[in-house]
Amino acid sequence: MNSRERIKTLLAFREPDRIGKTDAYWEDTLARWHEEGLPREVDVRDYFALDIEPIFLDASLRMPEKLLEDTAEYTVREDKLGYTAKQWKGKSGALGYLVHAVTCREDWDRLKGRLAVDFGGTSRIHTVSYFEPFVRYPTWAEMGAAFRALLAKERYLLLHVYGPWEATWRKHGFDRALMNLVLEPELIAEMCEAHVDLVIGTLERAREEGIVPDGLFLVEDLGMSTGPMFSPRAYDRIVFPAHQRLGDYLHRRGITYFVHSDGDIRALIPRLIDAGVQVLQPLEARSRLDVRELKAQYGRDLVFFGNIDVGKMAVSRAELEEEVRSKLEVAMRGGGYIYHSDHSVPPTVSFENYLFLMDLLNRYGSYGP
Repeated sequence: MNSRERIKTLLAFREPDRIGKTDAYWEDTLARWHEEGLPREVDVRDYFALDIEPIFLDASLRMPEKLLEDTAEYTVREDKLGYTAKQWKGKSGALGYLVHAVTCREDWDRLKGRLAVDFGGTSRIHTVSYFEPFVRYPTWAEMGAAFRALLAKERYLLLHVYGPWEATWRKHGFDRALMNLVLEPELIAEMCEAHVDLVIGTLERAREEGIVPDGLFLVEDLGMSTGPMFSPRAYDRIVFPAHQRLGDYLHRRGITYFVHSDGDIRALIPRLIDAGVQVLQPLEARSRLDVRELKAQYGRDLVFFGNIDVGKMAVSRAELEEEVRSKLEVAMRGGGYIYHSDHSVPPTVSFENYLFLMDLLNRYGSYGP
């Protein structure tokens, strides 16, 4: 069974040969591991036998990118999405946002035309992450050829894109976007809907080149460690319609709907299911999410993807083994579970410990005799 078949089997709540697995790593984690024995010339997906191949949808405003400051420790740049930010070199952590392009209705009216599928004249889908600055985007024909090459790897092809809320606050400002959920809800809703228009339009254009991903991975942080970052009522009125419209489209096209959200979003899970979401990731353990409880509560309504505590990866092997054994024992039963850390793997985790984790996944994640 190849990786693509394995993930599709798990998504259908059937049991393949073993659980699926993939992960995310901070830049300085990989730097540490290269010093500890991870070969530099090998793709980590090949080295760890990961089952998911990411590709990326650039749903940005395609603003002109500019490097404003470049020091030994950090850069300051204007990003294509519509913000200016400070970024540390070679270190984990969030960007330091300084300026956002859309501060008001007038800015939005002036810039929203840039959210066109063909704005810039190149493909909005790429094998390189939209997080990366100063990337040359391929033509649609070039991306079609790249996609066919990826199909030959027989991994599950998962297209990553910001969700409507995430994309909105990144160009509008986080604090401002939260305030305008109350003060200008029509503006936030319009920005969310315009984002979904672009995502759907891009997927339709991609089909013309034979680019049809297996799943869509919506990067859409909706939670904090204490609960949703805004009320379920605000979610229902402003963000849910965009999520649901995207879900309706994906279901019609046979593309599986994944949502990534950090934090404790348990209060929003029923509405995400109503919106058509089929897979939830990463299930942050430190925010009190537990895949054993979620599996009992939601059964076949959701596939669960993650929840192995990164904190346990840096402590005793006994604690890590108990984390993996006890969660997989419940989560993998009857399919419907894919391994991922409960967040990106931090540089506190040694290469040796991560290899031990991979061994545990092989040992406890097998469906065979």
